[in-house]
Parts: sequence; structure tokens; C-alpha cells
Amino acid sequence: MNKEKIVTMQLLNQIHMEELLSLATIVGWDYDKQEIRTLLASGTVFGHVNDKRTVISCAAIIPYGSNLASIGMVIVHPDYRGIGLAKELLVTCMNQVSKDSALMLIATREGRPVYEKLGFNDYSHVTKLLGEGQQCRQSLNGYTISPYQSKDFKEMLELDKEAFGCERDLFLKNRFEQAKEVIVIKKSNLIVGYAAAVRKPANLVIGPVVAQNDEQAMLLIQTIISNYRGMIRMDVVEGKKEIIKALVELDFQEKDRPPVMVKNSEAFPERNGSLYAIAAQSYG
Repeated sequence: MNKEKIVTMQLLNQIHMEELLSLATIVGWDYDKQEIRTLLASGTVFGHVNDKRTVISCAAIIPYGSNLASIGMVIVHPDYRGIGLAKELLVTCMNQVSKDSALMLIATREGRPVYEKLGFNDYSHVTKLLGEGQQCRQSLNGYTISPYQSKDFKEMLELDKEAFGCERDLFLKNRFEQAKEVIVIKKSNLIVGYAAAVRKPANLVIGPVVAQNDEQAMLLIQTIISNYRGMIRMDVVEGKKEIIKALVELDFQEKDRPPVMVKNSEAFPERNGSLYAIAAQSYG
């Protein structure tokens, strides 16, 4: 197959939304238009088109500040695999940021060999859990939980910066706009954590979740679980064993533990341990 004659790489945008959605559906990923809209608004998406101008691959680079970026939504149509399209997309994404920046991604089994060849190494992992929404007994123990208001954003952004390691204000603005629900937990009228929930075609996805301790994190999670009937997904970060244990006790099941892979790990920003769940694997 002569790829130079059949495919061309280009920048993708809103006019390609339907084709990006179709591509995600072909590989069985739980995307909808709102998710793709957030991705396009938060980062830069490249892809290949064939001789009929149909999108047959894609990859996104989402920058967070000046020293970290995440690569996500790396998809190649099954009919076009094995001719180097994924590698070409990844290199293009990597070239969008400083060579000194840390790059992160959450790897699929299929993509891992390509990532390793490009210098990505295992850094940590996330645990994917699925379960049903249900009523939860909870005592607030002096905390208050309330819906997010725009006036809360600055205070939440400071908490998120310490949790994630760098500022991601553009992404959070876009994610909150997409979200079905965003709640904050307060102690003595100060915000100490927050959680967002985004409705996808197959699941309600809870994340990000940021909290100062396990009690706060579970209060946030239980509040969302109690308000929803249907399948719920969370991707919990490494080290949060008690949260995973508590979710299993609520009949959540561990489905996967994909690796977080990083290139230039020496530049990866410090985190303070208050990130409990990621927004989605595309965003790191």
C-alpha cells in the first residue's frame, strides 16, 4: 500500500466532528459530540484523510502550562493500520511542545509498542472501575457539598493546580461546561475539593475528583452516585487503595489497569496527592 498516494495528514477541527465520532465508534470508544467538542476546544487534533477526504486517523495534544502535555484519542482505522500512521501522528503531536516538556498518555495494549519506541516509559497506572448508581449513607461530618458556581472557579483552580501539578484552566472551563454535574465540598466555608461528572453514551464518568483526604473524596463520589441511576465509570489514580476498596464495597468492579506512560519524566511536575480520579484517559 502506497500511503503517500492515499493519505494526507492535516489539522482537524469542528467540521470533522462527525467523522471523528465515527472513527471513535468504529474502535468501540465511548465518545459523543460533546466529548469531541471539549477535546477540540482544549487542544490540537491532527489526523490523516484518505483520497476521498475521509478521516481515517487522529491524535490530540493537550498542553497544560509550559511543562506538561497529554496525548490522547490516538486512533487509526483498522483498514489503515501497519503503515506508520500512528507514529507519524505522535511525532507531530510531540513537536507541538517544547522538547523539555514532559509528555504523558494512557496506553492501550495495541498502542504500547509504538509509545515505547518513541521514548515513553511506564510512570504509574489508573484503575478503571464500573458500577451502578445507588443511594449511599453518608454523614457530612461538618462539611458542606453544593453545586459549583462560576465564582468558585479561581479557588478550585488553585486546588487543581496543586493536585495535577500545573494549571489547566482552559481544559477545566471546557469540561465544566460539558459536565452534567460539578460539585464542591467546603469546610468552614472554604473549598477543599471538587468533583465533576460527565454523561457519555455508555456511562456517567466521574472525574476529575480532587480532595484533601479519602473522606472528602468519598463524600463527593457518594453524592454523585446517589443522584444517578445507571452505569458509572471512574478512572482512579495510583495509590488510592482505600477509595478503590470503598468503591468495590459499593459493587463497583475493576475492569482494567492501563499504564500511564511518560516521556521526559524528569520534567513531570510534582503533585500533592489530592488527585483521586482523572477526567478521562484522553486528558491524562
